[in-house]
Amino acid sequence: MSPKQKVTKRIIAVLLIILGLVLGVTYKDGLCVGDNLFTALGLPAWSNGTTGTHYPAVVGSVIILIGIGLLNYTLQTKARRLLWGIVILLLMAFNLLFSLS
Repeated sequence: MSPKQKVTKRIIAVLLIILGLVLGVTYKDGLCVGDNLFTALGLPAWSNGTTGTHYPAVVGSVIILIGIGLLNYTLQTKARRLLWGIVILLLMAFNLLFSLS
């Protein structure tokens, strides 16, 4: 893989991660871009009306994981370890944060 292709794939990976965050996150004012997008497409955003599984968050999580996988594919071994260490620490922090609130 040429250096130009690596840079392009890394940019795509970062954009996928950002897109996943935008789709799945509900902001402080109650705005969720994923909810609005699903509603505009005629799809339900929740499995049980306004409760249950939040489909935009699931789709956003999958897109984030695809972005991380693509980023992982373009990195060297040392950087991969660092990337996955950061991902694991962030997952642990989110789990701790949301379990306490």
